Amino acid sequence: MFSHTMSNKQLPQLCILLTIFLQATASEKRNCVFSSEITVHVVSNLPQNTPQVFLRCQSHDDDLGNHTLAPNQDFHWDFCSNINTLLFCHLVWNGKSASFDVFNYNWPDSRCPYGTCNWAALPDGIYQGFQCPPTPSTLIKQYSW
Repeated sequence: MFSHTMSNKQLPQLCILLTIFLQATASEKRNCVFSSEITVHVVSNLPQNTPQVFLRCQSHDDDLGNHTLAPNQDFHWDFCSNINTLLFCHLVWNGKSASFDVFNYNWPDSRCPYGTCNWAALPDGIYQGFQCPPTPSTLIKQYSW
């Protein structure tokens, strides 16, 4: 029968590694050890002197609450993704509304390049951008109100 015991030389090394691991996981910065860190931005690119946009974003098990954005204001958050991650938002503005996925683990990387998903509300619908803050030349309309 094989028996393995830890030598006295291995115990300090194990304690150091355990301490480093515990400090890393206890830090305030999100540490996505076995997954990717994703950032989602939802920006109001609506005209000045118009109503604010109301938004509520959530996943199956996390509700980020109700928020209102003035023109050029950004709501964003970070999370660790896994194979079940799906986040969606519901936006309401000026009597119009739209519900859409802001992140889906099964999307190709091109939808959220470099781990960042950028969305913008405009008067005619919801656009996806490939930089933050989104600029008109980088926006692609994805959903109508």
